[in-house]
Amino acid sequence: MASFNEKTIYELNDEYSIILIEDFNNHLKIELYQNQILTYDVLLNDHQCSTITHKLCETKAELYNLLCDLLITMKSSISVTNSRYLEISLPIYFGHEKTRTKVWIFKIEFQRFLFIDNKKMDEISLDPLDWTEIRSLGHQIMDDMINYLSDIRLRPAWRPMPAIVRKAIAQTDIPLKGQSPFEVYDEVCSLVLPYSVGNNHPHFWGYVQGTGSLIGAFAEFITGTMNTMSWGGHQASIYIERQILSWLKVLMNFPNDDTSSGLLVSGTSVATIIAMAVARKKFCNRTMKVYCSKEAHSCLIRAIDLLNIGKENIISISTNSERQIDLKALEAALDPYSCGFIVGSAGTVATGAIDDLKGLANICARRPNDLWFHIDGAIGAVARCSKRLRPLFNGFEHADSIAFDLHKWLFVPYECGCILIRHGELHKSTFSQPAASYLTLMDGGITPSEGEVFFSDYGLELSRNMKSLKVWMTLKTYGIEKFGQIMEQNVDQAKHFVRLIEQYSNQFEVLTTGPLNIVCFRCIVSRSHVIDLEILNKLNKQMLITIQERGTAVVSPIAIDHNKFGLRMCITNHRTKMSDIDKFMEQLSQLADELLNLPEYSCLLN
Repeated sequence: MASFNEKTIYELNDEYSIILIEDFNNHLKIELYQNQILTYDVLLNDHQCSTITHKLCETKAELYNLLCDLLITMKSSISVTNSRYLEISLPIYFGHEKTRTKVWIFKIEFQRFLFIDNKKMDEISLDPLDWTEIRSLGHQIMDDMINYLSDIRLRPAWRPMPAIVRKAIAQTDIPLKGQSPFEVYDEVCSLVLPYSVGNNHPHFWGYVQGTGSLIGAFAEFITGTMNTMSWGGHQASIYIERQILSWLKVLMNFPNDDTSSGLLVSGTSVATIIAMAVARKKFCNRTMKVYCSKEAHSCLIRAIDLLNIGKENIISISTNSERQIDLKALEAALDPYSCGFIVGSAGTVATGAIDDLKGLANICARRPNDLWFHIDGAIGAVARCSKRLRPLFNGFEHADSIAFDLHKWLFVPYECGCILIRHGELHKSTFSQPAASYLTLMDGGITPSEGEVFFSDYGLELSRNMKSLKVWMTLKTYGIEKFGQIMEQNVDQAKHFVRLIEQYSNQFEVLTTGPLNIVCFRCIVSRSHVIDLEILNKLNKQMLITIQERGTAVVSPIAIDHNKFGLRMCITNHRTKMSDIDKFMEQLSQLADELLNLPEYSCLLN
């Protein structure tokens, strides 16, 4: 035992020595020297001291006193092993008159120091020093998230973010120094968790946003932990994705062989870009016109812009009384001298209308070299899980491409969509590029040249996260039949809501509905006389905002026939019950009475 700068140096084996510092930034610090050169150190808090000693010492002070006593009295064996472990073994006496003994052994692992230009540099990692401590945080997060879903009916469907919360987020400086993950999680609980858009709530019927599931959330945790890059190669995520694509081809009545192809993507917007790019490749970059109904999704316009096809080449076709694309109008609009990308909607966003897909397939079949039949199934395609609803989607088997979402009505966590292409080689040739040297395929190993699929050859991304696991776990846990039953349940709930509106026909009317899960409606006050449309629209806008801000439910806005403002209910929600629909109708009626008592709407009653 020696002294250095008033610190006690304890000599150990093989030219090693240690210095103990009882309180260093509220930690016990142990420095390890070899030949009087500092090579390692470690900082320990109370919890770590307890864990390392198997609860022999509950605090850093207890461990400090124990080590000092053992080093002074030499009643134990304390030595350095493997150059970075301090191994302590000491006898524990117990029994009558303490005649029995047991050896208590524990190890302390040091952190490494690097010396660069004679300056000490820490060798660091993002892994925790104490896995037990971080495990406790993981358990807490898991328990909290399960409670978050199990107690979801106790919370409003949506709540606005208070100014103080927005200010707290906005005023956060870039974190130059880290902080405790427990503190970070506390901020998540106060600043983030209470203020989602609400799509996992039973009363969320706005837009077309899926509810997710607990199994999907578990899968996301596993995916984040594995952190695999799913561009291709010999790894499980690729085989899982291949299997999922096979299942989805069967579900969509699509060719399930090596001639067709597919890809999991972020959603239908990206899937549409891929389909349009493959079609243009087929047509050898000739001028391609895109034909779709006026009810088609705006992602088509985005794809046209990004692919430089030109907005002048998008042809909007009128719809019939069912809001389906008018086949006769389409045939009249087709340019006989150019190629065409024909879009059929398997459930439009506004009303859930389903185009005559077989009729569109027949039109395309007459000019197979010039016309590409694409199905936008963002909303409805997965409803093929239901035997009852499946006949609504006859014609899928004739499509050249199908784009659809799994994060909507299949309840896979965001984000996840799919594109299926009938012509697999054409699909690959559209996107594949000569591999960079660091991606060279080998005779074996991670990137074998034979037998593996490289999904980066079929889409926009080389860096791809593993979307496949959450789909695989979701489908295997719940099964296609259960999803079909939930979809039928949602459709029945929408039909029930239509009947309720008819019962409240003195206050509300259905603007439009379709064969699926969407109902567009508005408050009308009275049918007895003509009402100022501008004021009526204002009333319905106020009703929509009030419903959302009170947390009653979430429905979204819709404009029908360009000038009628309405409220749109879209039930893609496995948590919704019929009783929720009944209660919502009662709340709507009460709110209508409340709003009509306001001065700005009193004229509607005169």
